Amino acid sequence: MSLDAETIVASLLRRRVQLASLAVAVVRRSHDADDLFQQVVIAAIEHQSDFHDEDHLIAWSTRAIRHRAVDLAKKKKLQILSDRVLEMLALDFHDPAAVDGPCSERLDALQSCLEKLTVRSRTIMTLRYRDGLSVPEIARRIGRNDDAVYQILSRTQRALRTCVEIELHGMPHEAPATSKREVRT
Repeated sequence: MSLDAETIVASLLRRRVQLASLAVAVVRRSHDADDLFQQVVIAAIEHQSDFHDEDHLIAWSTRAIRHRAVDLAKKKKLQILSDRVLEMLALDFHDPAAVDGPCSERLDALQSCLEKLTVRSRTIMTLRYRDGLSVPEIARRIGRNDDAVYQILSRTQRALRTCVEIELHGMPHEAPATSKREVRT
């Protein structure tokens, strides 16, 4: 018996962060990844008679989003990760524990820490990692020099790393680069 549309959508929504993350690793823009995720959901519903269990659906969806992301990256002339790296990124997708496991806890902690960043730091991180801009492009956009942007990125990454460790492991809040209100960089 094949999966129904409701089961397909529910299953893929539970894996949304993982599937979109795989796409972001290739296309570097979260809204492109979201579009690709939606395309995969629609394609899965259109081919629902092909899926007899959730494992097959997830395996197919992982391959589908990866191929669509690579095609979009080629179209946009982006440098593409090697097949070996893409395979490594997709390894945990078939492990049901990965959805709610340590990776999920780390993502929750990271989201919490991102919300604590200063506006400037959050803007620069967004331009770099969501929008995929180069450091010189960011520098031009915010009116700073390249070295200043590299410095801000480096400090912000250290602050996020420290904040995530505090969120996950309960290290003392006196740790450098964090406060209850804001992570300063």
